[in-house]
Amino acid sequence: MQSSSLSTVYDLFSDHDPYWGQDPWLTFNQQLNRDATGLPNEAFLDQALEMALDLEIADPRVFWLTISRIAELAIKLAGDYADSCEFQAAGDLLVNPRRIDVYQRGNTAKIQKDRHSGLSDQFAAVIGSENPVTWLKRETHLQIKSEALLPHLKGILQSSRYMTADYLHGFEKRMCRVSDTIAFLSAWNVTDNRELFKRIQHASSTEQALIIGNLCYFDDRYFVEMGENIKSIILRGEGQSRFLKRTPTICQS
Repeated sequence: MQSSSLSTVYDLFSDHDPYWGQDPWLTFNQQLNRDATGLPNEAFLDQALEMALDLEIADPRVFWLTISRIAELAIKLAGDYADSCEFQAAGDLLVNPRRIDVYQRGNTAKIQKDRHSGLSDQFAAVIGSENPVTWLKRETHLQIKSEALLPHLKGILQSSRYMTADYLHGFEKRMCRVSDTIAFLSAWNVTDNRELFKRIQHASSTEQALIIGNLCYFDDRYFVEMGENIKSIILRGEGQSRFLKRTPTICQS
């Protein structure tokens, strides 16, 4: 993720700041800023989420803003993938479950589905000449163990009771935007970013506006602002953030 705004917040959370190291959430977010400049992938975001969930929650506001920052990195990554015609990578974040276990009749052992190939290919040796659909329906059943990262993060944030409805609605709209961009570029038979660049370069001004208007072009401003909010909450006791509800809803037992 490369942008001037991220460079600014990286300076704000720099190693020279005397407050770093005094709070695990500050330290975690400092590292998140470092890693964000290195263009994180899905595996990194998955690991970052697990690490955040393992930290002791001293202030729920800091916790939820941190989870939201990971979600911001994930949605921007998906948008960047879609804009670069890396549809499989974008789809992995958006819809493709991270793990599906396959159970075969008469066998208690589970088999992890190959994420990027069909079951008929994975089980071709035992299916033989039989119709693959018929065999798989009769002999196997599937269990989704880990859904795609973006819907997983969306579900976590929706359960928080701390994040505003406006933010959650906007996050969902950006997820839809990724899907729409993939559909648009696929319909135009654009298969890689070099071809997309040529199309834009040689298109009329009207066509250029149409193409660009259907890309994601997500930025990192929410990621940056949430980082500033976290620092203000921890170091200065300022609890305001436009991403957080003023009074979180408390569940009644």
